[in-house]
Amino acid sequence: MSSTTESNTLSLTLEHGTGSFTIPGSLTQPTVLYFMRASICPQCNRHARELNAMQTELKTRGMDVIIIVPEGTDDANKVKTRNNLVIPVMAGNGAAHALAGLDKKFLGLIQVSGTIVVDTDGTILYKKLATNPENSFNAKEFQAYLASVAVK
Repeated sequence: MSSTTESNTLSLTLEHGTGSFTIPGSLTQPTVLYFMRASICPQCNRHARELNAMQTELKTRGMDVIIIVPEGTDDANKVKTRNNLVIPVMAGNGAAHALAGLDKKFLGLIQVSGTIVVDTDGTILYKKLATNPENSFNAKEFQAYLASVAVK
């Protein structure tokens, strides 16, 4: 993922370990990336369900959405199943969050979670990060952002 001055490649694995995915590289349209604090985080699981419910609107605006857990494919699969998600859940395999700038805070103990929208080149279009997962996604704020995005 890149801002205007830096470039990193996120390597993710699809739940069940059936495929790999890189950002940039694998994106065909702007994409909402929701980085969960942990696969068992109640707030993060709720945010994943909220994004899943927004799928129709996101598609209308020409956007995809991917949920990313910091752990491996087993945990990604559990999140997808537990929340009945139709959107992909990918495994960050311990490295994706840091590569996206979501480093652990407070002596390396607290995983930052967040919502990032990137274009096909990985340029950040929207970002909301927080050490408190309750603040890493706000449905009303995100709806306002979506309203500002032209329908494709």
